Amino acid sequence: MPTDKTSLQFTFLSTLFLLLGGSVNAASSIPVKAGVSIILTAFGDKDATFGETQPFLTALKNKVDRTAKSAFCKGVYEGNISGQSVVIVTTGSGSDNAGACMQELLYEYKSSIKEVIWSGIGGATPAVGGLVDRAGNMRKSAVPVMLGDVCISALAWNYDLNFSSAGDWADGVRKTGKRYDPAGGWWPMKNSDGKASVIGFENVQSFTIADKSLANELVEAAKRVPWPSLSSELQANARRYFGADQLRKVRVFDSSQCGEVAGNNFWLGVVEDRLARQYLANLVAVSGYAAKSTSEDDVVAFSAMEGAAWMSVVDRWNKHYRMNIPMALIRAASDYDHTPLAENGDKKQRTDGKSVTAMDDIMLGFNDASAAFAWNNAAQPVLELLKSRSH
Repeated sequence: MPTDKTSLQFTFLSTLFLLLGGSVNAASSIPVKAGVSIILTAFGDKDATFGETQPFLTALKNKVDRTAKSAFCKGVYEGNISGQSVVIVTTGSGSDNAGACMQELLYEYKSSIKEVIWSGIGGATPAVGGLVDRAGNMRKSAVPVMLGDVCISALAWNYDLNFSSAGDWADGVRKTGKRYDPAGGWWPMKNSDGKASVIGFENVQSFTIADKSLANELVEAAKRVPWPSLSSELQANARRYFGADQLRKVRVFDSSQCGEVAGNNFWLGVVEDRLARQYLANLVAVSGYAAKSTSEDDVVAFSAMEGAAWMSVVDRWNKHYRMNIPMALIRAASDYDHTPLAENGDKKQRTDGKSVTAMDDIMLGFNDASAAFAWNNAAQPVLELLKSRSH
């Protein structure tokens, strides 16, 4: 992948048709001291009774609670795991918390930071490429995504950085006759020529492409994890979308197949998922981490809130200080990015005859079984990586 600024801009302008404004983590000219691994999570308590932080605090030795020193992070705990120096951080949920916390950590630990890894839960496209085709019909050969499946990626897109109009979207659907088509209702903050569409958004960073070496290392570590099977409760949830013969153990997706499409609005719906996959497919293609022909039919979007914020902070820090702090994100699916669909593509009905609502589905992802299964799965590649380094 090109690192020269001119060639990088040319690649982006000629390839990315939706919007520009991201940047790529360039190689460092100033070496970073090998030191502490920063492990970010959104929520959890200091006593490790629940949350994304739980698996790490349970494994943490020689714990020192530095939370009182922090103005922006909800929890900061130093120590070691498998003999490796780590800082386990609870940023708080949402981009505002994650971005501010990450910036504070960079100033606090500076060149002693070895790497930054996010581990957490999120929604996921129910099947690779989505459950419906571009005409809005159910895809008979859709490859299922299971609850607990893991995305390990170097890519993050800010879903919220666009303008939308439900009215224009509806007009577009009426003209084409294609339901679940997001075209016509969203406009990027930047045009395809790289110029700002709106005054004041000239410096918008819509996406981050990190070097994938750390993500690849985590993918290799994930191959050594003894992944668990879905519990009966999780199987019942997955069977709202798939047949019993389609259920399987955990699968890991990498930077050629997945990434985080972050948004503070908890987007959920068939249209929203398709738009997210369009964004992500172009990001995968322009990054060089998969073929340039990669399309929305080839990828799985993982929805969460924090990835675009903290990754852009690290990326800007790296560029300004000519550093190269590696970063990667891990998301495990605690729910799906839209409600289950019937064979005709309509929303499935509940037992009371009413349609399943988006809120029904979102709250399913927050129940104890789904969330705990996902946050434990997300942590395993990190714990395995640290363990392998101790040998």
